[in-house]
Amino acid sequence: MKNQAKITENIKSTYIVFVIAFLGIFAFLSAVLIAWPALAYIASRLLG
Repeated sequence: MKNQAKITENIKSTYIVFVIAFLGIFAFLSAVLIAWPALAYIASRLLG
């Protein structure tokens, strides 16, 4: 039974890591998409 408990805990930990990684990627992409017009505006003012 201890072996099964370790396997279950491993699966839970892996699942949590994947969920956090997915949310991090989603947050990063959202931030880039939201900030893109502002970055383009600043770059156009600075470069041209």
